[in-house]
Amino acid sequence: MSIKSTAIAGWRGRIFMAAWILYAGYYICRKDVGVTAGDSISPLAVGLACFGATYAVGQFVGGTLADRFGARYTALAGACISIVCTVLLSWHSQGDLGLLLQIGNGFGQGLGWPALLKLFGSWFRRGERERVLGWWSTSYILGGVLATSLTMWMTLRTEGLEHENFRPAFLLSASILLCATIFFYKITAHLPLLQPARGTSPADSTSDARNSSWRAVLTNPTIQIVSGMYLFLKMTRYTLLFWLPNYLISNLGYGVHAAEHTAAYFELVGFFGPLAVGYAVPRWFGERRMTLGAGMLFSLAFICLLHPMLTASGLFGVVVSISLMGILIHGADLLMSGIVVLDAVPEQLHGRAVGFVNGVGSIGQALSPLLITLFVSRLGWSRLFDLFVLFALIAATICAFGARLEHPRTSALNRSVLEPSDLPL
Repeated sequence: MSIKSTAIAGWRGRIFMAAWILYAGYYICRKDVGVTAGDSISPLAVGLACFGATYAVGQFVGGTLADRFGARYTALAGACISIVCTVLLSWHSQGDLGLLLQIGNGFGQGLGWPALLKLFGSWFRRGERERVLGWWSTSYILGGVLATSLTMWMTLRTEGLEHENFRPAFLLSASILLCATIFFYKITAHLPLLQPARGTSPADSTSDARNSSWRAVLTNPTIQIVSGMYLFLKMTRYTLLFWLPNYLISNLGYGVHAAEHTAAYFELVGFFGPLAVGYAVPRWFGERRMTLGAGMLFSLAFICLLHPMLTASGLFGVVVSISLMGILIHGADLLMSGIVVLDAVPEQLHGRAVGFVNGVGSIGQALSPLLITLFVSRLGWSRLFDLFVLFALIAATICAFGARLEHPRTSALNRSVLEPSDLPL
């Protein structure tokens, strides 16, 4: 291996490690929004909806900033905003000020995903990104589980302090993200700029810069299809992420702690979904990414349809159902919002494309608390998974339509235009 190749490999390893730790810290300051919001469904729904709305705005803004000013600075800026808001929430988590701080936290959180995905898109080739992103996705899955555990532990240990309007759980979350941010800053402090891929002429670079606009993203057929399906997929994912314990308590009669532990299987076993996708795509599916996505989403609809029968068999059936949904949802999520999006556009548009798709998905995330509140008040918790069947079928149908675009000629053209043949320093 040449010195240049060794240097690139070294930087790739550092980038992966730093981005993994940073986004785990991001997620710790995001997941505690739902855990500590309270027992009343209406305030919880309003808080999550406001957080999701500004999170969507942050995705759109973050994508633009990452393309214009760099992924590293954007990721650090989002982390700093989230840290400040989360620290202040330790003393002002209630009332209008608390809601404003959650809104600010949502905006800061939104900057992280498009920035870090752009960083991976710049440093890892098409064909390598699948496995890399599969392993990196474990950061936010494990970060969510850690956030739930830490928040519950801090809440139980500091009940007396909470009567004084002090919430140590937020302070602990902010401290973890602060450490992760410092680590990311130091590890990537001298990150070199990559030159254009071999074979790219100055005229091509000028054309790319001129076309690095939102119009190029919005008119991309793949981006249009993925954003449409992701609205429904992310609505389903975040409903389960934040409301599954409420469902287990209200509909199945679980205790609070039993509900939290059982709901954790959604993320703990869902851990394997992105890993499976990362290895399956380059080995068996190649360019047929939307075909795989459609298959996973139709399978998700089937599992949600079977859920009432599985829960009737007891705890084992509940765990199996929740685990399978976690695998399919997390796998399809990374595949469509990460791998497919990065492969659909040139590197100059990675930030905007990722920000747009995830921003549209976050609109679904923002709507989900209000929709679930309305749905449950009318039809009850027992019918919740009927709604998930509908969402999964809509998302799967959109993916199936998009799979028609996946033919060899288009795939070969995309590879020749978008895949860098080299990553010179």
